[in-house]
Amino acid sequence: MAKRRKYGDAWKDVQIDAEQNDAVFDRFFKRTSQPSVPEPDIDSGQPAGTGKSSPIPARPPAPTAITPSRRVEKRSQAKATVTQIDSTAAAEVAVAGDSDISNHVHSLKQQYRLSKGEAAILRQLLQRARDERSSECYAKIPELADICAMTHRGCQFALKSLQDREFIVRVKDYDPADRLGILFLIKVPSV
Repeated sequence: MAKRRKYGDAWKDVQIDAEQNDAVFDRFFKRTSQPSVPEPDIDSGQPAGTGKSSPIPARPPAPTAITPSRRVEKRSQAKATVTQIDSTAAAEVAVAGDSDISNHVHSLKQQYRLSKGEAAILRQLLQRARDERSSECYAKIPELADICAMTHRGCQFALKSLQDREFIVRVKDYDPADRLGILFLIKVPSV
């Protein structure tokens, strides 16, 4: 069997026979060819504490099984509170300009802990609804993703999250016949 070994700056092919290979394997796994037998403690007449072996206290035996009565119960941790938007408190946002939409979305982002993507998509949907002078708007996921500088999949996740939190409702899915996009009803709560 040939092995490559480094000698100085050069690599050399070295022929290793099976016995050398076994010896390397045994050294690696700290095995020896003969089982180690502890030497009997022979009193050589030396005072205690001197000599080649020192007395080692015996370790207590490890417990074999833990009984259920010995288990320590974990303390219950407080769950995070998620506040659902009350549908009676949801109102159509009548805002005049882009700065009002941005400020409103920013306050919603802080109050409901929205992610950057969720806030960006909500801002776009609110602007589209304001342009249509309605609480509904059409949107296409690839366009939303490009405008909000998100991936297609990230946009899908953000829309799903906004639907779960009931900020928006998907009224109508994409229809290839009219190509308008997905129809969303926006139910943004007043802050």
